[in-house]
Parts: sequence; C-alpha cells; structure tokens
Amino acid sequence: MSRGTPVVQATVSDAAVNAPLNADSVAAVLGCLRTALAARDWQGSAAEVVSEIGQRLKCLRVSIGWVVAGQLRIVALSDGVVLAEGQAIPELNQAMLEAVHQHTTLAWPQATRNAVRITLAHQNLFKVQGLGGVVSVPLAHRGRVIGVITCERSVMSDPLAVRVLEEVVRVAFEPQEVRWLEQLAEGLAPLLYLRYKLDRPWVERLRAGAIVLGYRLKDPAERRLRWSVLAVVWLLTVGLLWPVPYSVSATARLEGSVQRVLSAAQDGYLREVHVRPGDVVKAGQLLAELSDDELQSSRRARQADVAQQENAFAEAFARGDRAQAAQAQAKLAEAKAQLGLVEQQLSRVRLTAPFDGVVIQGDLRQQLGGPVKRGEALLTLAPGLDWRVILEVGESDVAQLERGQTATLRLAAMPGQPIALVLARVTPVARTTADGVRYEVEAWPAGKGAGLAGLRPGLEGVAKVDLPSRPLLIRWVVRAWNWLGMLTWSWF
Repeated sequence: MSRGTPVVQATVSDAAVNAPLNADSVAAVLGCLRTALAARDWQGSAAEVVSEIGQRLKCLRVSIGWVVAGQLRIVALSDGVVLAEGQAIPELNQAMLEAVHQHTTLAWPQATRNAVRITLAHQNLFKVQGLGGVVSVPLAHRGRVIGVITCERSVMSDPLAVRVLEEVVRVAFEPQEVRWLEQLAEGLAPLLYLRYKLDRPWVERLRAGAIVLGYRLKDPAERRLRWSVLAVVWLLTVGLLWPVPYSVSATARLEGSVQRVLSAAQDGYLREVHVRPGDVVKAGQLLAELSDDELQSSRRARQADVAQQENAFAEAFARGDRAQAAQAQAKLAEAKAQLGLVEQQLSRVRLTAPFDGVVIQGDLRQQLGGPVKRGEALLTLAPGLDWRVILEVGESDVAQLERGQTATLRLAAMPGQPIALVLARVTPVARTTADGVRYEVEAWPAGKGAGLAGLRPGLEGVAKVDLPSRPLLIRWVVRAWNWLGMLTWSWF
C-alpha cells in the first residue's frame, strides 16, 4: 500500500465474516441473478452483472475474468472499456490470476489481520491505480474455478478542488460486502457457465476440449483414458492406412445361356403334353402335340386336287392340246404348293426339343384340350450345362463394376460350393424392383465350381464382386460424402 493513501484497514472477527446476509442483501443477490438471466447472451449477462455490482457497491470498476482453454481472459468491464481479445490492464490480470491460483477470495486492504494469503498482485494493482480498495472473488463450478470477479474502489475526491476533501470516506471493502460478493459468485457461477457453454463458438469448444483432454492425458491417474485414446488412434491409423478386401454384394440367379421359346405354329387345340417344367429332355424328343384333324382333312383335299390336276394334264397331253396341257400343268403346280404348305403345318403340330436341355417354363397339363392361338408361347427350354449368371446390382454400386472383374457366387441350394465368375456385360438399363432400382450384370462361370453337378437355371444366391482393396475408413468417408453431396443437391 502506498504511503499517504487515505484507507482505513478494518479488523473484524470471523463471526462477522460468516454472518448470514440480511433480507436486503439477499434481494440484491437475486436481483443480480435476474439481471443476468434477462440478458440475450452470455456476454450480455456478464456486462449487466458488472454494471449492477458497480452500482450497488459504488465501485470505480468491476471486472469479470473467464478461464478459456486454460488462460484467463477479461470478458466484461463496468467502465465500458472495449477489450481487444480479452486483454486489459496487466496489473488487473495478475490480480485475477492470483485469486484463481489460490482458489480463494483476496482483498486489499485485508479485512482481518490474521489472514495468511498472498496478495502481492492486489497490492501492486492498489498502488499503481491509486485505489482505495480491491477485492477478487473466484467463480467456482463443480469444484473448479471458471472465472473471477474483481471490484475496485477509488479514493473519493473533488476533481474541481485543489485539495482532497476534508471528509475522507471509508472506501475499503467491508466484510459484509465481501460476504455478499461471495454469495453472489456462488449463485452466478453455474448460471454464467451454462450460458457460456450454450453461446460459445464451436471452434472454441473444440479447442477447449482439446486442451482439457491434453491435461487429462498428462495426469498419471488417467490411465484408462490413455489406453482408450491409444486404442482410438490405432483404429484410425488402421482404418486410414491398412487396405482391406472390398466387394460389392448382389443377388444373383442362374439362367440358360440360350433360352428357346416353343410357340404354337397355328391356331388349334392342345392334344397331348409329354413334359413339364424341370424335366431334362434330349434333342428331337417329343414335347407336346396339337390337334391335327383339320389339317389332315385339308391334306386329303389337297392330295385329291393334285391327283385331279395330274389326270387333266395327262388327258390334254394325250390329245396333243398344248394349251390345255399348259393350263393343267400350272394348276397342278399350285395344288402341289398348297399340299406342301399343309404338310409343313402338320410337321409343326408336333413340338420337339431343338437341343439337350431343361424345361424351365410352361406347365401345360391343365390346358389339355384347350384352344391355343398362333404365336402363343407354350414351353421354354434352356441348355442343361451351358448357363450364365445375372447379378442385380444397386444403383449406388453399379458405377464401380466393369467387364472382366471377378466375382464369387454362392447359391442358396449349395451354400458350401463357391462358384467363380467373370463379369461379361454391365447393362445400362435399370429395372425397378421391391428393393429399389437394380441394374442387371451378366457374368459367366470361369474356373472353380463351373461344372458342379446339380446346377440348373432358376437357382438363386448371392454374388460378391471383387474390387481393389481400399482402407475401410476411406471407403466409408467416400460413401458418406457421396450421399451428403446428393442430399445437398436434392435440397438446394
């Protein structure tokens, strides 16, 4: 304390310091809390509180310091001085740090003579600023100091007079005033802390969290946290750097490499059916027959017509009538052509297998005797050993597939027998299914499992197309980025 400073240092008992607040003081505390809650944001709350404290305690200046990322920053001043990045008077900063480090209330001049506290920074602020009293009260939340309130009083004097007023006013902080500040800090700390967490920028939140994490990692007691962080770092490293096999899954089905549809050659009635779906047939085997009664009648009529024209030609030729012979010869040729057409139609009445294979479609047993129309599909055949695989790939994965890539197929009927495939063609035509849009990719068997016994068209399973190995985390990030880009494009 500087010499000649008109300050009276009071000596009071601990009972006076710990005395409960009266009704007016409690009302004042509640008024300050109400003022802090009424502000629009955290900065506004701090500014309103320092103004309210300054008016009540008649202080020259009231300041609030806040601990941000391990550093103390001045966030509010009652005198309205604009702060640049939390910097203020160096002596004020040191006085606040002194209270924060000791986790206790500091005042100068001290209220009690027997208090053992380090107050060098407060004495320096008192001397440099020419104050009449200074007090700093920490703001604590959950056992941790998060800020500090510092109040300063000056010696009251008349600026128009040459000398100091004869009537010196006692300006040091009374124990009751310090007690009131401590009660206010006790209720104000959680309120400001909650508003600070809600209002601070996300960058500051991340930086503060990183600093706190660094302090915890340096603490020998946080062994479990260290192992957890080490495990996370290891997983991230593996996910970013270690390539893992990558494949695209798709539902698959077997089809014959060539499918032949046998249809009705003419209108008629179904007489007999010798096969049904799933039967293995040989080339030339009779499959079904249509009724040929009308064709047989037409053939007999055409045969009679041919015989009649042959007789007419013979008679004209015997008489030497060349004109009549030429006319009869032309009619004979027409009759033979019509007879040949009927014979051809009769040959199509019998449906035979064009190759060795399997009947995959066409159960005609319930249609015996029923009418069929010309061109109506009756049976579908596929080769028994020559087949292909159709993969149904989702629209999000089809862009990664190319001709020549390898795949592995496992059928539901034979899950223990993998079948090697090679992609032959990626069709550009989409098909809408119950699972969404799907593109068909054609593949052929190659190598392992191509000649398994029991394979037949119609079997279904799951195929996985092998793609270049990529780190797992990068693959997820790329997929999420593509999804986010599509979502952003759809919305905006």
